This record gives sequence, structure tokens and C-alpha cells, in this order.
Amino acid sequence: MKASRDVILTNIKFDPSGMYPKGFHPVRLNRSRDFKGRAKSYTRTQRPTRYYLVDFGSSHRYNSRNALDDPLPGGDNTAPEQQLERLCNPFRTDIYDLGNVIRERFLKVSTEVLVSKVVYMVFQVYKGFEFMIGLVDAMTDEDPEKRPVIEDVILEFSRIRNSLSGFKLRSPITHKQDPSIITTLRYARQAVRTARYIISKKTAVPDA
Repeated sequence: MKASRDVILTNIKFDPSGMYPKGFHPVRLNRSRDFKGRAKSYTRTQRPTRYYLVDFGSSHRYNSRNALDDPLPGGDNTAPEQQLERLCNPFRTDIYDLGNVIRERFLKVSTEVLVSKVVYMVFQVYKGFEFMIGLVDAMTDEDPEKRPVIEDVILEFSRIRNSLSGFKLRSPITHKQDPSIITTLRYARQAVRTARYIISKKTAVPDA
């Protein structure tokens, strides 16, 4: 597929019909459509959902991955080559954008760490996503030519996922800033869920 530019990051939609069979309120997702009660819902493990790429109005098509083009306005715009406002390889920029959205949404929260009198910034939003740091760092390398191509990203992500234990894949997502009691309750609830999934033979990462 030669379409590129911003489509992957800003235009991903998912089909909620399986997880929310009766729909949900557009503002409060945990409420029913008429706002009279809680929305009936299932987890992604119980009812895997499908994701779709939509709105290709900002995409371009190229005859070669060696293409050069002006940076496309909108979207992320934090890639180093976009700051220079000169021709760049859109495929390399897409890799950066994809890696950066993972970094911004799951890994990034700033913490100052003093090492040998030098202050470093350590980022982490959610606990448990450390396994993604190496791949995200490679995808967001300052040098576009050092970033992996999408096939290598997929292979490396598959390798990482296959290296994780079933316990890890079933562990809950907890925010770094959550109070300890909240984290404990989420782990307890997830333990009950996990027991039910194992009994019903639900895989940790089901296919849609």
C-alpha cells in the first residue's frame, strides 16, 4: 500500500457494536444512549472489535518509498524533519508519527532524574508498557534514515508480544499517578476477570 501521511494516526475508528450492543452516550461513554442508566458493555477480550482506517482525504500515493515531498500540515508535526520545513520522506515521517502517538498516549509523563549531576527526563504515563520503549525509540529516531520500515516494525512488535507471558498480557493498565488503593482494586478486579477468561478459554490477545 503506497498511501501515506497522517491517515494512520488521526483517522482510526472502531466498530463498537460488539462491545456496546445497545450503543452508548456520545459524551459519557459509560452511560446508555438515552442517559438513563449504564451502557451495557463487554471487554475487548470478551468481544474483540475491528478497527478501520477512514478519511483518506489527506493521504498521498507514491510510486516509490524513496519519495520526497513537502511536510504535510496538520496531524503530529513534531517530527524533526518537519521542523526544518524541507523535503522529507513521508514514509519515514509516518513511522515517527506512529511511534510518537504511542509515546505520547502511553509512555510519556515527565520525571526528572539526576544522574552524575546531569538531569534527565524520564517518561512514563502507564505502568507496564516498558516493553515498548525500545521500539518506540527506534521509530522516533532523530535521523529518519535510522527508523525501521513498517514491515520491521510489525515483525519487532510481534516478537515483543510473543515474548510476553500470558500473565503480563492479561495484566491491567494502571496510571502512574493512580493512588495505591485504586491500583490494588484494579488488579483485584482483573484477577477475577482473568479467572473467568481462563475458564472460558478466552485467549489473552484474541483476534478480531
